[in-house]
Amino acid sequence: MPIEIEEVLRRSEQGATAPYICRGIDDKLYYVKGKGAGYDSLVKEWIAGNLARRFGLPIAPFDLVSVPRDLYEAGRSGYLGDLGFGLLFGSEQIPNSNELTVLNAGSLPAELKRDIAAFDLWVKNGDRTLSEAGGNPNILWSESCKRPSIIDHNLAFDEDVTLHSQLMSHIFAGALEEICDVADLQAHYNGKFKEALSGLSEIIDDIPPRWHYVDDAETIELSFPINNVEAVLRRYEEQAFWKRK
Repeated sequence: MPIEIEEVLRRSEQGATAPYICRGIDDKLYYVKGKGAGYDSLVKEWIAGNLARRFGLPIAPFDLVSVPRDLYEAGRSGYLGDLGFGLLFGSEQIPNSNELTVLNAGSLPAELKRDIAAFDLWVKNGDRTLSEAGGNPNILWSESCKRPSIIDHNLAFDEDVTLHSQLMSHIFAGALEEICDVADLQAHYNGKFKEALSGLSEIIDDIPPRWHYVDDAETIELSFPINNVEAVLRRYEEQAFWKRK
């Protein structure tokens, strides 16, 4: 069941989509993305996020949330204009966490770095960068638990993302290089891809009908080709998937 939102607290100052920080009926806080983020972004978040779960990655808990129409209408002419109503995407706030730093990144297990690098290549997510010069890791770090949580997959399925581009810019490019050099690791991740992909039909079926359209009248379909997602994900079956050029 979707989590009903009972209060909108404020809009986040971080993130390109500037999600709304809301309180759910379960008394938890959620970063909610809706109309202003674009429904294509919500679709990508949903598909990539669910695949990440099936892949076994430590993704921040997320779910469909329900924003009552009267709550939205009360503020639509003001700061709630970009929220929308109905079923939206909500990512649970991780208490006492901050954006991953270069120092924290170095302490992550090698296997986890490989897992994240392989997954991002698979779903064509180029939005996970970090170096001494800065970046956008889209990974939260809980200092008290010494635990990471990955977030924000609204830029997944980017046609411009390639193995080469990930080796040049990904936060864990070194881990990705290791996979490219070791056949056993490639076989391991190909198996994980296959297993996660087996749930794709169910994931897509659970996308709210409203998200398939740009406009509230549901007359203009998204430009994001949902029907092509499976073909994109089946790239791992090609021999060239792990080959550096």
